Amino acid sequence: IIFGPTLFMRAFKRRFVFAAGVLLLIVFWAIAVGPEPPARISISPEELVRAVTIQRDSLIDLCLIEHVDPNGRDAQGRTPLLIAASQQDWKTARRLVDAGALVDLADKNGFTPFMAAAMHGNLEMLQLLLARSTNFHPEATCTDGRDLLGLALDGGNPEIINTVIECLPQASKWTTSTRRALSATLLAQKKEQIRLLLSKHTAPPTPEGKKVPFLAYSIAGNNSSLFSTLLACGADPNTVLPSQCDKDFLALLSSKSLRGYVEEDRNLTVVMLAAGLGQEDYLRVLLDAGANRNRLTSRDKMSALDIAAETGHWRAAQILLGGGPSPDRLRLEISLGLQRVALVKDGVQVYRTHCSTGRPGYSTKRGEFVITNKERYHRSTIYHVDMPYFMRLSCLDFGMHAGYVPNYPASHGCIRLPEEAARRFFSELPVGTLVTVQ
Repeated sequence: IIFGPTLFMRAFKRRFVFAAGVLLLIVFWAIAVGPEPPARISISPEELVRAVTIQRDSLIDLCLIEHVDPNGRDAQGRTPLLIAASQQDWKTARRLVDAGALVDLADKNGFTPFMAAAMHGNLEMLQLLLARSTNFHPEATCTDGRDLLGLALDGGNPEIINTVIECLPQASKWTTSTRRALSATLLAQKKEQIRLLLSKHTAPPTPEGKKVPFLAYSIAGNNSSLFSTLLACGADPNTVLPSQCDKDFLALLSSKSLRGYVEEDRNLTVVMLAAGLGQEDYLRVLLDAGANRNRLTSRDKMSALDIAAETGHWRAAQILLGGGPSPDRLRLEISLGLQRVALVKDGVQVYRTHCSTGRPGYSTKRGEFVITNKERYHRSTIYHVDMPYFMRLSCLDFGMHAGYVPNYPASHGCIRLPEEAARRFFSELPVGTLVTVQ
């Protein structure tokens, strides 16, 4: 009786241990005979390329869930992103970018996702690609010569075109695409874009297939709209003509002497061109824009003033001299036949004197000239004689000065004056005064 409870506890423990053992055996058996966990699927990058190519959304989803490398390539070197962009599958393209696709990778021909987005006019995609780019080269070309700007122009989205232009690096030469873009913007008068294109290049723009800059064509062709637009947008007022000019440009030059300078001399500027054509309005605008009036050509050392004088454009010469009196207010008239000189003020002859002009074989030039410089004490380097009160005419090799006046032509081409008249003219006639010789 005393040991009854103890025996009961021992029996209970044996039964409990037995039941627990049976339960564990059941659990182990269930684990052993139960289904195996699913194995992880192995998908290659080539499968993602194929899925994007055939636009199989379910397979694309699976590839992205399994974190398949998004930068595989097909036989043409195209990545899934490039394939999607080329097919205008923008949803897939965005998913691939989010999955880590490298946006700068080109195919074997150099075609990039940027080009696809630009060509198809998708600004949002282009901006996304730009934001993810680490090696963007907007100036790069495909093997067939196409580039990003050209494809953007084909796409016709003005915001994309402007974005691409903004991304272009500084360049010395214009490309077919940048010329094409400039022509389009000039036609549309998009001054901000014109200014942007000009700022991207150190060389002046030329029409496609031409050597002469647009600015020179605008002056020679008297295209004031093109001229004003180019200068307003930053075209260089010191633009230089090429050593060999286009034939159609030369045909626009009516002056034979100017055409000779353009063809034979070097480093002629658009200021010289305007001066030689007598384009006074263009000349003023160029000077106001900062053109250098004192620049010289390489061979003959001619300035714009020299060219204006040589081509007989006295008004252009006046502008280059910085001004001069209006002929209606003040001018000098010389008659070769009468050997007389008349000072005209406000349309009235206020002073007359005789003169001596060039003798036979040394005829004095006829025409309209301006006084380009004055020297109180001048000595001829050709004839080694003194020429007091010398007033040179239009930068040429003759002028007016005090000297022997026998009332008939006796000089070597200059206009000799009595000393009193020479002194008066020297005092009263400023540089830039018109002198007509008839």
